[in-house]
Parts: sequence; structure tokens; C-alpha cells
Amino acid sequence: MAKHATRQFILARLVLGSAAAVLLALVVWVAVVAGGSGGKGEPLMVQPSAALQAAGGSLPATPSTESVPAGPSVTPSGSGSASPSASASASRSPSASPSASGKPKPSKSVSRTPSASPSRSTAPPPPDVFSASYATSATWRDGFIAAVTVVNKSGAAADWSVTLTYPSGAGVVARGAWNATVSSSGDTITLRGRSLPAGASITAGFQGAKSGSATGKPSSCSVGGGSCRMS
Repeated sequence: MAKHATRQFILARLVLGSAAAVLLALVVWVAVVAGGSGGKGEPLMVQPSAALQAAGGSLPATPSTESVPAGPSVTPSGSGSASPSASASASRSPSASPSASGKPKPSKSVSRTPSASPSRSTAPPPPDVFSASYATSATWRDGFIAAVTVVNKSGAAADWSVTLTYPSGAGVVARGAWNATVSSSGDTITLRGRSLPAGASITAGFQGAKSGSATGKPSSCSVGGGSCRMS
């Protein structure tokens, strides 16, 4: 009796293993067909055949002496196709562009020869308007008489002035004058005259006092607008 039960158990295991293999092959085939058809994303329901259901219903009861191992449970995959992971895109950071600056070019300095500046011709000095000459006409121990001749060399009448400068300590003082007005300041005596016609001349003079050792001759003579000569 025990041998008969064992044979039935082995036969049932063989039938159950064959059914599981057929079911597994069917699931794999369905998955392959679903993956090849584009994978529309709808789940596939796989129903066991009537023969498998009948075989499963006619399986003998497991004897109490031995434990029947559970058959492998196969869970069909809901999605027919496995979409490959697209996260493998490698991000490449752009490499730094090489610097376009080459060797510094030497600056070209353009040397410009400065143009010759136009020569400025100095205007000739204006001709003397007046000329004058000084002379001491008389002298004594503490006095003298001076005379000045002025010539108008311009083409129009003009006022004139002659300045006489005496050495320091000469003590010269003008006492009176003719043909001119006279003024003194320290060692300087100035004679001024009015409206001397063009080309005309005039002689003016004054009487002066001096110290006993002075000669009565000025150290310099000047006339406005010209030159003065002493004798």
C-alpha cells in the first residue's frame, strides 16, 4: 500500500513539474511576443489550459508520512517589455576654449618729425621819434648850466621828455629852466616840452646847484622815444 502511494506521488510530481515547465515556457513566449510587438504597456493575463486545470484537480492527496514540496510559483510580468534605462547619458562639460591671445605684438610707434615752425621775423624796431644831446655850457664851484637839444624825427608833432641821472652824492638841484618844465627827484632831473613839430628841434636848459666836488655832468641821459647823446 505504501509503495503504491509512493508511485502515485512521484507520478504527480512529474506531472506537476512538466506543467510548471510548460507554464514557464508559455510565460516567456508571451513576454517575447509582447516585447517584439512594441510594448503598448497593457498587462497580459495568462490563463492555464484546461488540461493543466484537470491535472491539478486530479492530483492525489499527499500522504501524511511525507511532505510534498510546494511547486514553484511563477508570477507573470505585467509589462511585456522592459524599457532600458536612459539615465546613462554622460554629460560632457565643455572644455575650456584655448586662449586666442598669442604673443603680444610690439606696438608700432610712428615717429613723426616735427615740421619746422615758420620762422618769426622780428619786426624791426620803430625809428626813433626823438633824438637828444646834452651839454654843460658853464660850471663853477657850487653850480652849473645845462643845455639839452631835442629833435623830432617823426612825421607828426609830439610832446617830449628828457631824463638826466647824476651820480649819487652830486647834490644836484634844478633852480630854473627855459623852453621846458623841470622836476627833480633825488639824483634825477626831468625836462618836459610840449608839441614839438615834425622835423623841428628845440634847445632847453636849466641852472642847477651842486656840491663843490661834483662836475655837473650826468651819468646817463635818456629821451622818450629815442636816444640821447652826452658831450
